[in-house]
Amino acid sequence: MSASENEHRISVDQLRVGVYVYLDVGWMEHPFNFNNFKIKTEEQLQTIRSLGLASVRWAPSLSDVKPLPKSEQPPAAPTAEELARQAELAALMAAKQQRIRQMAEHREKIERVERAFANAAGVIKGINKTIYSQPQQALSDTTELIGGIVDEMLAAPDLAIQVMGDKPGNEDVYLHSLNVAVLAMVLGKEMSMPAELVKMVGMAAVFHDIGLNDIPENIMRKAGPLSKFEREARELHCQYGLDLAKKIGLSNVLCNIIHQHHEAYDGSGYPKKLVAEAIDPLARLVAVINTYDNLCNAPHIAHSLTPHEALSQMFAQQRSRFDPRFLQAFIKFMGVYPPGTIVGLSNDVIGLVIRVNAARPLKPTVITYDAGVPKSEAMMLDLNEEGDVHISKAYRPSQLPAAVYEYLAPRKRVNYYFDGGKPT
Repeated sequence: MSASENEHRISVDQLRVGVYVYLDVGWMEHPFNFNNFKIKTEEQLQTIRSLGLASVRWAPSLSDVKPLPKSEQPPAAPTAEELARQAELAALMAAKQQRIRQMAEHREKIERVERAFANAAGVIKGINKTIYSQPQQALSDTTELIGGIVDEMLAAPDLAIQVMGDKPGNEDVYLHSLNVAVLAMVLGKEMSMPAELVKMVGMAAVFHDIGLNDIPENIMRKAGPLSKFEREARELHCQYGLDLAKKIGLSNVLCNIIHQHHEAYDGSGYPKKLVAEAIDPLARLVAVINTYDNLCNAPHIAHSLTPHEALSQMFAQQRSRFDPRFLQAFIKFMGVYPPGTIVGLSNDVIGLVIRVNAARPLKPTVITYDAGVPKSEAMMLDLNEEGDVHISKAYRPSQLPAAVYEYLAPRKRVNYYFDGGKPT
């Protein structure tokens, strides 16, 4: 223990409301969410005193008041009130154990959602492989996949977007299509679109980049900036996609979305440089989601933005390119700190956002880093239930110490799927 820590160590009897305290015990040995915090209530104070600690550390710079003067009186025998407090502490510890069990259930739910995502990605991979040889089968498989997802969404009163783990293999195009489809359908549902329109958006999103199959491989895999010729060649995927969509008999609405998903509200897009209302409304929606996922999951990982950076750039620098209704609705739903964002909390804890709170976008659910807690038991904290804790900043993964990076395991590639259940 350092000399500075000794200087800031006080007896438990000196504590009072407003003192910022460090509990130098294991996370399982007290009922609080964190080992360090500012004492807000008399109940918290009495709970600390009932832990049986002789002394604790305190932080002068983080405290509202100084501790009480040191008492010269010898410790008295436990009073009836103190004995009652011990019983209350036991109840609080039992409640914490219940929260830990709920977190284990939540992890099981995450695993179920990830399996659903993996299954859907597998279906889309199959669709891409059969679209030319068996177009009607591919269309049937897509209809079944999207119909099932929409039915699940409509049955879920509380829809939450979760961030998925990294997926191995070179399957970016399939994961991109699934990301765009899921986020576009979720946005449609959140904007109260009819189920049939939500399905149309999902169907079109699955096929929106199908024209990329006809772009030369050397252009698709080029690491550096594209030349003017290469860029124009790549932009032809919208027309190639439209041609294939017509060939397999997709509806006019779906064809419009596939053809126009790179058009921009201000006329700066392609292939036709359409402006505002001249662009199909559903294509405007898909354009928002497509841009977001392309920013988060660039072909080369080093160029990818964090989810927070992507939304910030779209709003601050590219806002004119998007229909404001869809952009605002997407930002509201995804939150200021979308799933996958690394955040610093006001109590100096670092966490990974795993799901958003659409009603309170500044209060997502995060997994928090604590060196004293095993990674498998990491605290999942709903900031909506922590009135005195808020997000103070966002980090890039490269800014994290190695131990924190390993613990939180931020995703190199950000994938999303939905969870229709209420938070556990």
